[in-house]
Amino acid sequence: MNNSQEGKLIDDFTPKELLVNVYISQGLFLVIAIGIAFFFDVSFPWNMDIPLTNKYLLLAGATGLFLPFLSIELKKRLPDHYLDDGGINDKIFSSLSYPHIFILTGIIAFAEEWLFRGVLQPLLGLVITSLIFSLLHVRYIKKPLLFSIVTLLSFWLGLLYEISGTIWVPFFAHYLIDFISGCWIAREHKKGKKDTENGV
Repeated sequence: MNNSQEGKLIDDFTPKELLVNVYISQGLFLVIAIGIAFFFDVSFPWNMDIPLTNKYLLLAGATGLFLPFLSIELKKRLPDHYLDDGGINDKIFSSLSYPHIFILTGIIAFAEEWLFRGVLQPLLGLVITSLIFSLLHVRYIKKPLLFSIVTLLSFWLGLLYEISGTIWVPFFAHYLIDFISGCWIAREHKKGKKDTENGV
């Protein structure tokens, strides 16, 4: 499927329909995580005894701040097709309020980190789990830059989990990346809408 076909496919969905699909997929991730954890006796790493000055938490925060900044800078400097994800993120986040983005990205980060880092990584190891996470972002496969970024991020989140011993560290990094990116998309959409209304 080429970019124009993918773009038309995305255009066939309303923002609400895409949002419902996101919630359904995250619900499925949670069900799968619960099922695998139950059958393979993988305990949930609930350890929340992490002081705010914890070096791993600070590292996760730095990751969560750096990656959205890098993405924004790359979008300013590179041709659009290098970072074109088919328009899914733009269509979803541009229609949401900031509180809704806060809730949605929290659910996404929790569901994905529990499934991949909390359940699959103890069973399959860092490398296989990271590759599965990368391949799950199927729309990035034909985009070398995007796929490279998500693959490196996946390995990094897995490493943060291994060295910290809790999913809350990679969760914090994942959450910040998605939340900041989502807010930036929403802000740019509102700014563009305002400029259009003002005839700019």
